[in-house]
Amino acid sequence: MEHEERPRLLSAQDCAIVLLRLIELRNQDASATTRVRISELTLRRLWGRHRLDRDLLDEIQEWLFRGGWTLFFAGTTYAAIKTSAVLNWSRLSSNRLLDDLGTEDVRFIQNGGFDFARYSRLLADDADTYGSD
Repeated sequence: MEHEERPRLLSAQDCAIVLLRLIELRNQDASATTRVRISELTLRRLWGRHRLDRDLLDEIQEWLFRGGWTLFFAGTTYAAIKTSAVLNWSRLSSNRLLDDLGTEDVRFIQNGGFDFARYSRLLADDADTYGSD
């Protein structure tokens, strides 16, 4: 009688290793990338999961970070970015907003000094994927 192994749920560490290997294979086929897009279906298939719960994703993110990558949900898909690539991005400081408001105290915002209605237009992205069917 042949011994058949039962499938097991991969640990978060195993999931991270599988994803990092997939990224490594992609980099062998093309120029090295610092960012990738991954569908939820692909992740569920790779990791043998019917659903991706928040606790599992948090733990996978921790392992990926050790491998130099950051995984996040981007509205309708997942994405991963080489963490070192983020270090070259422009940095935002709250001082710019405080200067605009004419204050040095960030509590001014929480205490009602900020006109949220005036800037609510910033929430309307031109590429809003949820706006139409």
